[in-house]
Amino acid sequence: MEEKKTIKLKLFTVIILFIIFILLIIALVMIGINKYKGSEESHNGNTVNPSIVPEQKDEDVKKKYSEDIDIVASLEDEITTNCAWCGTFQLVWNDMINNVVKCDVKFINGNNLEFAQKIADNLDKQTFTEKELSEKDYYKVYDLKTLELKEKIEKTIKEKFNETSDVLGDIDWSKAPKDNSGYNDKDEKIYIFYTMLKKVFNFENDFDELENGTFGTKYKDIKYFGINEDSNYKLYSQVEVLYYNSETDFAVILNTKEGEQVILARGLIGNKFSSLYNNLLEKTNKFKGNNKFTKNDYLKVPNINLNKKREYTELCEKRFLNASDNECYISKAIQTIQLDMNKSGGKIKSEAIIEMYETTTAFDPNPVTYRYFYFNDEFTMFLKEKNKDLPYFAANIEDITLFQN
Repeated sequence: MEEKKTIKLKLFTVIILFIIFILLIIALVMIGINKYKGSEESHNGNTVNPSIVPEQKDEDVKKKYSEDIDIVASLEDEITTNCAWCGTFQLVWNDMINNVVKCDVKFINGNNLEFAQKIADNLDKQTFTEKELSEKDYYKVYDLKTLELKEKIEKTIKEKFNETSDVLGDIDWSKAPKDNSGYNDKDEKIYIFYTMLKKVFNFENDFDELENGTFGTKYKDIKYFGINEDSNYKLYSQVEVLYYNSETDFAVILNTKEGEQVILARGLIGNKFSSLYNNLLEKTNKFKGNNKFTKNDYLKVPNINLNKKREYTELCEKRFLNASDNECYISKAIQTIQLDMNKSGGKIKSEAIIEMYETTTAFDPNPVTYRYFYFNDEFTMFLKEKNKDLPYFAANIEDITLFQN
């Protein structure tokens, strides 16, 4: 009897333990499911678990950056997919080189010198000059940094363009002397190089406003203007065909009342704007087809709105020598570009400014060099008597704790 009771008790205990085991398994499974759901929700919501999300790759970063608009300093700089250039910064650089520095800029110290020097080398080529512009459309000036110069710039751009500056406020004028006489007894001179470009262009007749459409495969509801089958034939004369090789390789000019030409092209090859333009000229010269826009042609151009400010910090705080061997450096280098274009025409406004310091004391080719003899990592030690050939003690020390009490 006692034996049966013992067997039943053991069986009951085994059953209870089995049930507890099953419950533990179920609990662990539920915890795992909840963790998985939580990580999924975090991944799709506001919080991301860093142990689950894959590490961001370099190409992902580049892709994100390329969606922004990059501004390059010269026609010779390498360009990205979404990129713009305007000649105003080249003009202030030209004035700095031709009138004050009087030699090419060769940086002698500073961070990221190789990248900065490449930009400077491209600017030193002076690919673009004021000869490409009508005098009525730009204003440029350079002089010592004075309050008098600031007032002159503000007054001139107001009278000539009815504009105010977006870059003068980025310069610290608080310690600028009233006029040039304040520099007579100074060892350091500060120069300002400034340019503003403003152009307004209008089409003889407004192009037609077309239905919003896609741009590429990613962008939708984009505003367009142009010419379709219902457009007035008067619009045809505003378009000049440079070449048409295929649906992805063509170029046209939209002519304006002011004589400005809006050149639009697809299929150009090159990694800088100068290369792209040369490729355009090559294709234009080779084209033997009809250069006139006809009733069998269609035109579709997106509205353009660009407003960018670029600070060329990579060119700042790096020393270089002018032709007199005086040490110079750029403290500010800024450019703005604003462009709007629609069915009626467009307008562009761009400013550029460089603030450059020059020390009037000649540069010392043998400056004091500071040396730091820090034995704060593995080193070797010798002890030797004077006039003897060999040391009497030597040690190579990596773990300093072994050599200190």
